[in-house]
Amino acid sequence: MAVVNNIKEIREQRGIYQDDLAAAIGYSTKTVGRIERGDSTPSAEFMLRISKYFNMLVEDVFHVEDGTHHYP
Repeated sequence: MAVVNNIKEIREQRGIYQDDLAAAIGYSTKTVGRIERGDSTPSAEFMLRISKYFNMLVEDVFHVEDGTHHYP
């Protein structure tokens, strides 16, 4: 099981640089990059902060990939 996200797609659609996003939510650019790529699992606090920043539901930014459910 892995937590996957749409952070990069949302960020690029909105013209937001990774370092600006990181500063706005109080995390390092390195941490945002690792989570964006799926190299690190985000904390609940990270998920809430980034979802609030994007003004989106957590479920619209993150979901759990369990290998059995396929998303369209």
